[in-house]
Amino acid sequence: MADQFFALRGSRNLSRDEFSAHLALAIRLENVAVLLGAGASKCVGGQVMADIWAGIEADHTAEADWLREQHFIEADAIPNIELLLDRLEVAYQDGARRREDLTQLRAVRHILRKAILRAAILQDELWLRPDRTIIHEKCRHHVRFLARLIGNRQPGQAAPWVFTTNYDLSVEWAAEALGLHCVNGFSGLHNRAFHPSSFDLGLRNVQARGEARFGTYNIYLAKLHGSISWAAEDDGTVVEHSSRAIKEKIDAFLASVEPDDWPGFMIFPGASKFVQTTGFVYGEIIRRFTEFLSKPNACLIVSGYGFADDHINRLIISALQNPTLQVIIYLPEIDRYGLYPTLASSGSLLTPNEQLRRLLTAQLPQVTVRGFGADAHFSSLVSELPEPALIDDISEQAKSIEQLLRRFSPKITGSVGNAAPTAAKLEDALNLGGDGAA
Repeated sequence: MADQFFALRGSRNLSRDEFSAHLALAIRLENVAVLLGAGASKCVGGQVMADIWAGIEADHTAEADWLREQHFIEADAIPNIELLLDRLEVAYQDGARRREDLTQLRAVRHILRKAILRAAILQDELWLRPDRTIIHEKCRHHVRFLARLIGNRQPGQAAPWVFTTNYDLSVEWAAEALGLHCVNGFSGLHNRAFHPSSFDLGLRNVQARGEARFGTYNIYLAKLHGSISWAAEDDGTVVEHSSRAIKEKIDAFLASVEPDDWPGFMIFPGASKFVQTTGFVYGEIIRRFTEFLSKPNACLIVSGYGFADDHINRLIISALQNPTLQVIIYLPEIDRYGLYPTLASSGSLLTPNEQLRRLLTAQLPQVTVRGFGADAHFSSLVSELPEPALIDDISEQAKSIEQLLRRFSPKITGSVGNAAPTAAKLEDALNLGGDGAA
């Protein structure tokens, strides 16, 4: 079972070679993006929701029981911590209006915020020395991931997008390690404020000539659930801080016992502030995701995402009405959903949410699923991404000559018959249309 290769495109199982060929073609489409979830950061030290909740259950049993007693979570379910925080925030606002005793609620909220923050720290030493990302053993997958993603861009194609539900800084650190500019919606030097128009900007090398002019020098990064490096100012402006600048605030918060000293990091969803600053930033970033999914000849690769966000799920399913969109999903637990009779389960069955079930059981040819277990982890995606293809002036000239030969083939055939054309006759034939045609 461990050696079984599983990849399914539509209703057809793919062999390893077929999947590799499909991935190589998809990654070189006109528009390419990757959607990363919490599972993509586990190799750097991150945690998924189940890990975070397990830590809370172990270290804060009384608080976990209180959440069940107050019906904030179901008895035996692993809660979505983001949604749980949102419910607590709504309850807090309502309780404050009623002037109720909110001591226990504030204490539980404090514990949950700490748990989320710890999960997003990844590697503590990189906060003060992000320049060491390039040589950090645990960051190698993210560095290779961006290098291959950028390297597979063809001449004239746009820079790739990275959409992520993670709060951590793994993508930013890896991009800077490679010297890539990270366009994430913020602009400015001393005051990096959120300006969504920056997503419409790109970079080019004005000194480059020939093929080098078409190189990709940046990635577009859209953090769908916010970031621990973002904060809202008193005037409603959303700003981004460097990791060095906020490290002291993070350490102070994790060491604190007071329930109201949250540093103000932007973590979505947040119903209490949605109509204000959160709604503006979240709406703009989601809009960029929607716009990408509607682009022609687009590919979306999904890794480490557990399909826990119904809004994102609906956008992906709706986007499949775009006939030129290809979706490739790395899903480690696919063998535990019991959706495919040909794939034996390796453990107790899981019940996928309704949207994921629809996506998988429809077996659309636009959707390719890669499983299972470690074969579908983020590190597997990185290893299976193709190495960049070499493109030089000679190969491009050969393609141009081939196109010209096809264009003028009737003229060449008429002038030389069935005999092989000489260089002179080829030159004459290619010159028939004048300088403009050639």
